[in-house]
Amino acid sequence: MSEGANVDPKEPTPQNMRPGFCSAVCTDRASLQEEIKKPELKTSDYFATCNLPKRFEHPHWFNGYGQQVSKQHPFYRTSASVYGWYPPGPYSVPTVFFPKSQQFSNHLALSGMYRNYSLNTGRDPTAYK
Repeated sequence: MSEGANVDPKEPTPQNMRPGFCSAVCTDRASLQEEIKKPELKTSDYFATCNLPKRFEHPHWFNGYGQQVSKQHPFYRTSASVYGWYPPGPYSVPTVFFPKSQQFSNHLALSGMYRNYSLNTGRDPTAYK
């Protein structure tokens, strides 16, 4: 019987830990591969949704958030930059979507913007005094 027979394979040991694969969730290459293979969860997996646009159904599609781009120097980080640091998850996107009709915009595109044809009788201000 070998010495490693009673060791849990998912428990991090010096033998199965690899440099560069350390994080709060995955401590070895096998755990990292398992995390990568997991399907991304949709909003409908957590909440009852109806006719939700794909951008809200798959919140992991959003890109460009602070933790997804290059590291910012800690000296220049502000408390306001924390709001955009984390990408949206299934709990932060809307579960119901009620789009507005495009009736006003379509009418404006056909007829053009309102123009004022009245006579201007006021005096223009002088640029010099």
